[in-house]
Amino acid sequence: MQVIAVIGDIVASRNLPQRAVFQRRLKKVLDQTTGGARHLASPYTITLGDEFQAVYRKADGLFADVFRIMAEIHPVRTRIAIGVGDLSTRINPQQALGMDGPAFHLARAALTELKENKRLLRIKGAGEEWRLACHLLNLLSHQVAGWSRNRLLVLEGLLRLQPVKEIEAGLQISRVAVYKNIRAAALDEVVGICHELERALNQVLRDA
Repeated sequence: MQVIAVIGDIVASRNLPQRAVFQRRLKKVLDQTTGGARHLASPYTITLGDEFQAVYRKADGLFADVFRIMAEIHPVRTRIAIGVGDLSTRINPQQALGMDGPAFHLARAALTELKENKRLLRIKGAGEEWRLACHLLNLLSHQVAGWSRNRLLVLEGLLRLQPVKEIEAGLQISRVAVYKNIRAAALDEVVGICHELERALNQVLRDA
């Protein structure tokens, strides 16, 4: 069974003040993200003090979910590693625990690479077809590291195809501010990249 495994890792978590408070905040964010995600097979679950994971059946909405998590824990940063491949065990629909297989192995390898390269986003599959995607995500990681919470939320809204009017109302900022964020960070292009990556992930799942 081919799935998308996601492993998140909080950057410099041991240096966070009031770690227990942050972990409660993280759990709330992950629960909210799970509640709004359309294609989760196994919900976002904290697995260690500074790690969490989930399993998707389809990639639609994956990057919107990822950027929502990044926004809601801002200014704390998280690495997100995505592995696409087989699952050797049964899906656990209650929590993302007790599962194993190549999808998780690839996500774990991607996370190791993120830690070594000091980047935030990576996709890894069984072949070499994700090399270009990783270079694109390296560029995006470089940008995202300096983004504000509002910019991340504007991107989330655009990824969910929300009209600018809805984004403006939801964030309680001016329409000018929304468009300023879009232009300054080329968010239209970022949306295009993320949607193309989701389509590529879905193609791998269909071809399995």
